Amino acid sequence: MKYTEAPNQATAYLREALPLMVRNNIPPNPLNYALWYTYVSKKVPALNAALDSTLNTYGTCPNLLSEQLFQDHLAENDANGSGNEVLTGLLKLTSLLQDQAGEVAGNTDSYSQQLRKSFEALQETRTNPESGLPLESIIQDLATNTQAINESTQRFQKRIDEAQKEIEQLRQELTKTRQDARMDVLTGLYNRRVFDTELAQLIDLELPAGFSLVLVDVDHFKQFNDTYGHLMGDKVLQYVGRILKEKCAEPLIPVRFGGEEFAVLMPGTNLDGSQKLAEELRKRIEAIRIRQKSSGTVISSITASFGVATFHSDDSAQSLIQRADDALYQAKQQGRNQVRLQSSPATKT
Repeated sequence: MKYTEAPNQATAYLREALPLMVRNNIPPNPLNYALWYTYVSKKVPALNAALDSTLNTYGTCPNLLSEQLFQDHLAENDANGSGNEVLTGLLKLTSLLQDQAGEVAGNTDSYSQQLRKSFEALQETRTNPESGLPLESIIQDLATNTQAINESTQRFQKRIDEAQKEIEQLRQELTKTRQDARMDVLTGLYNRRVFDTELAQLIDLELPAGFSLVLVDVDHFKQFNDTYGHLMGDKVLQYVGRILKEKCAEPLIPVRFGGEEFAVLMPGTNLDGSQKLAEELRKRIEAIRIRQKSSGTVISSITASFGVATFHSDDSAQSLIQRADDALYQAKQQGRNQVRLQSSPATKT
């Protein structure tokens, strides 16, 4: 596969490809860069169709399928033995710098030859003043060639500076894109994808101190939405998210679980510690007052129910979530605005 785009177009393709890779949980490696760079360029329609079908089926593109798609749609184009020419926006920048460096090297070599010729001319003029070149001519040649090498070097330095800025901008955009893919836009908390990933990692780590899970559900939220509207409902979720963010510093992981539900993963925290934090959160949320903007009159208050469970060796992610959800259900059944515990699988109802 040949890539002949100008540097600015290559960079634009890369900027379009990176968010797609992050959004679809595609590992950032050279093979995937090539696939998704080609995808956004629309140079190989069959590849686009195959990737679209894969995403519809799996929600991502598994590594084995990525390798197969690369072989089917990109590598085969180099079967004539010319070798793979897989370029991305970053490689384009590198190639550009290499070309410029080659220009400088060529100019430097030419300058060296001109210096040698000028030196020989000076020697000849000193030995044979009548037959040698005029001194003014030699000086002019030296000045002209020196200016040329200076201009070439300055162009190279300018290109380096521009490339460094471009690479830094791409790095920042990639960082932001990755961060955006992990966050819930409304509350600023981590999203469900992060929860699933972090929970799986906590289970694999087998922490000596264990960890706990707290599920939070805003009480009567649907009724609040119906009464005061979705904009006010969003404000409530933002208030709750702000409280969780303030109270749940690292290593705790506060998450918007979905809708009016939130979760907190608590590494190294036992049942007592989790219950204590849940109670603090409950009191903070209970203190929220919704006021009428025009008069400042309190029109509603907010409460939330909590379910707490600690991880045990025979737990899976699903069973731990279920036990915390059972505890949350108990809190709601017993009057809401309270914390209930599920300390072990044996107590599951």
